[in-house]
Amino acid sequence: MSNTHSSRPTSRDAANAAAVRKVVDDRVGRDWCLFLDRDGVLNRQIVGDYVRTWRDFEWLPRAPLALHKLAGWAPHLVVVTNQQGIGKGLMSAGDIVAIHDRLRAELVTHGASIDSFQVCPHLESAGCTCRKPRPGLILDWLAQHSEIEPALSIVVGDSQSDLELAHNVFAVSGGCTSIHIGGRSAEGVVADATFDSLWDFAVAVERVLKEAG
Repeated sequence: MSNTHSSRPTSRDAANAAAVRKVVDDRVGRDWCLFLDRDGVLNRQIVGDYVRTWRDFEWLPRAPLALHKLAGWAPHLVVVTNQQGIGKGLMSAGDIVAIHDRLRAELVTHGASIDSFQVCPHLESAGCTCRKPRPGLILDWLAQHSEIEPALSIVVGDSQSDLELAHNVFAVSGGCTSIHIGGRSAEGVVADATFDSLWDFAVAVERVLKEAG
């Protein structure tokens, strides 16, 4: 069986490399934020249910190491996540805080940290401004950090909702780069770059930084 397919660069590889190179070059010496979805990007998503306690939380392969690499590049890392399980009464806001406290503690051992966790607890039917893909979670955080350049924001997510979020932030701030994570192809809004995992994205960023010296 030939194994040449796995080692041969594809058109997607070339497009991703070019996109990441531009993303890195545009942010040299600037103050900006990398916004990350949680479930499906950092940890394994539970289909049909929610990560209700730390026992339910399972890191995706090499995600903590990816965050370590990205933390060395991005001035700020912020997690933005919909958690309507709170609105359904399946878990409390305190349960989510406890999960994120444990997540932070584990990241310390990997030399990484998260600036903030922006959480929407509302039901989808509530029509709030903070539930993704509406941009409230990101815009609220940016409003509290006026020194940061909103148009240099990057949104990393695994769903169409995350790509729409980036599009909606772009519409308000005049810029926002979208990075799609995961094997599922998102239909509708097209991402600026697509990677199989957060690790792959981090490695691509690291490669460009090394090339730049």
